[in-house]
Amino acid sequence: MSEETVQDSVQEVATDSRNESSSSNQDSDLLREVMQKKERLQKAESRVAELEKKMEEDRQSQLAENDEYKMLYEETKAKYDSITPELQSYKDRDNAEIEKMLADFSEDERDAFKEMNYSQVKVVHSKLINKQTNVPSVDNSTASGYQGYSTLTDAARDVASGKLDKSSYAKIKEAFASKFN
Repeated sequence: MSEETVQDSVQEVATDSRNESSSSNQDSDLLREVMQKKERLQKAESRVAELEKKMEEDRQSQLAENDEYKMLYEETKAKYDSITPELQSYKDRDNAEIEKMLADFSEDERDAFKEMNYSQVKVVHSKLINKQTNVPSVDNSTASGYQGYSTLTDAARDVASGKLDKSSYAKIKEAFASKFN
């Protein structure tokens, strides 16, 4: 072999060894990088698992909370359902009373008052229909002088039993006497 061939062979071996050493450096760099990525991937997967677990717990607690709202809804609905007939009864009674009061008005007045509620119609009705005339009470009878006795004999019995004193009996007797005079 010639010197040139040997030199070429040595150069080839040196190049191969450099290539091998640089290739082994590259391999170790790649291996390190793969290991780092694998570690990051494992951390990410464990974080995802934690988040999924937390989301499931939150979902379950939300459902539990919603069950409470469902229970409150059911209680409120039951209460509403029990009150509704009573409320309808009151409304029916008020409407009947309104119709009864409106019947006392003329047709034109009925049309004007029909949109009012029970309290308003009651006030208007009492002011317009149930006008109380201010006539003083005049008692022409002398029943007040009789102190509630219809006959003088009843008053005499009460004097005898001690329920009535003699001065009151004298006034009653006078009132009965004036009745016949």
